[in-house]
Amino acid sequence: MIENEIKKKRSNINREESSFTTMSIRWYLFLLGILVFITIEGKLPANSKLSERINYLLNITETEKKFRNVLEAYVTSDPNLSSFKSQVMSFINKFLSFKSLRPHIVEIYHDLYTLSDINGLIKFYSSSLGKKLIEKESQVEVRLTKFIKTQLEKQMPQMISWFQQELNRVYSKNQSIQSFS
Repeated sequence: MIENEIKKKRSNINREESSFTTMSIRWYLFLLGILVFITIEGKLPANSKLSERINYLLNITETEKKFRNVLEAYVTSDPNLSSFKSQVMSFINKFLSFKSLRPHIVEIYHDLYTLSDINGLIKFYSSSLGKKLIEKESQVEVRLTKFIKTQLEKQMPQMISWFQQELNRVYSKNQSIQSFS
């Protein structure tokens, strides 16, 4: 029984580890999930100056490249999808391409930021520090993922012990309730 619990915990950690692979995955998938239900019309928001600046911001922050990388990493890390990687990526490119989603992404930014905000972000991401952030972002995510994995592995015995205690507590509680029935 303990060995099965250890295997389950390791399996859970592997799943958690893959969810930490890139912190951005959740954000992009959330955004993607919302956009799937939106009819893709390709309309730009009314304020064309703001829309122009948002598009420029998306370009300098390499959002399309990040979008592709995140989707590919997600497909590759999921055992159910990875065996069909080429088909899944083909589907994504056909129906959920960044180009088709871009007007809606612009609309979301348009709702959340003012022209002044966007100009401030452009100024930052155009600076040497902003460019460095874009360049180093993936390295930070990789290192953080490795750190979290190491910490989880170190804590595994305590986690298993805690989990066993909780199972025993719940089991005992259920037994007590059933005895009163």
